[in-house]
Amino acid sequence: MDYIGYKCPVCNKYFHADDDVVVCPECGTPHHRECYEQTGHCIYEDRHASGFDYQKDDEDAKDQPKRCPSCGKENDANSFFCNQCGAPLSADHNNDQQSSYNEDGFPRGTGQAGNPFYATFNDPMGGVPSDTDFGDGITAGETAKYVKQNTPYFIRVFSNIKNFNKSKFNFAAALFRGGYMLYRKMYLPGAIITTIQLLMTFASTYLQVFGYKYFSDEFAKLYDQAWSYYSFGGLMSALGHANSTEFFIVVTPFIISLVNIVMMIVIGICFNKMYMNHCKKQITLIKAEAEKNGENPETILQTKGGVNIGLAVSLLITSILLNYLPNIILGLT
Repeated sequence: MDYIGYKCPVCNKYFHADDDVVVCPECGTPHHRECYEQTGHCIYEDRHASGFDYQKDDEDAKDQPKRCPSCGKENDANSFFCNQCGAPLSADHNNDQQSSYNEDGFPRGTGQAGNPFYATFNDPMGGVPSDTDFGDGITAGETAKYVKQNTPYFIRVFSNIKNFNKSKFNFAAALFRGGYMLYRKMYLPGAIITTIQLLMTFASTYLQVFGYKYFSDEFAKLYDQAWSYYSFGGLMSALGHANSTEFFIVVTPFIISLVNIVMMIVIGICFNKMYMNHCKKQITLIKAEAEKNGENPETILQTKGGVNIGLAVSLLITSILLNYLPNIILGLT
């Protein structure tokens, strides 16, 4: 029997093709070998006397459709993940959630059945059918399983890109740039953009902290006066007395700031299309690899994709430290 997509009753984790599975000789319940050895017996040992049979229970469960505990979508009995939002399905969850949804799949008592605004803003698929073709043989449902976090936003945007070639400005990507790409597991472009950001920050910090020692006394006095009064005219007047080295030290940080602004705008405009292409490419690779290894691609998609929260937090802390580095260094000198 193929147990891919089923859960080990001890650790509650899904079985994969390369897992070492032990089956109880009495009831046929599958366990991870490590889990079985940890408990020392079948997890359903106390039910053996009553004639419990795992495969018989499994066959009985197959006759009942599974209601998604997340969005209320009714799925085939053989489904392990919701065809609409990608949430894991199980017979236990199905029984617990049946009474929570009406016949249209909306939560009881909300009065939202058939409301398109409810579907758009509360449906994990953003109102987009799970079988919508995003191109290259990739469906919206598969994309949602890979994206995981914030799927309503991205699925709606991807649908607009596919149907109308229109995207939206992504403010999170514009604000965090390379860090947001790494957060979304776009490691290559994220590493490139982050490296560029760090180099520009280092250059600007170095010029702000250590560049002043190259100023002449006359220019340093004029420059300090201009900043003391926040005078743009005073700054231009000071630059008129600057030599090439002084001019470079003062102007370069401003140029770097402009480049950062341009990067923010470009990445904010382009990110959603880049992320859509990234998702499609990764899903294609995952499906091909799953087929090659005889695994369930639905299960593999649930373990891939998503976001890298640890890396995002580390980059945020690093960014804050770099932004305050000039003040820290000047305070120590």
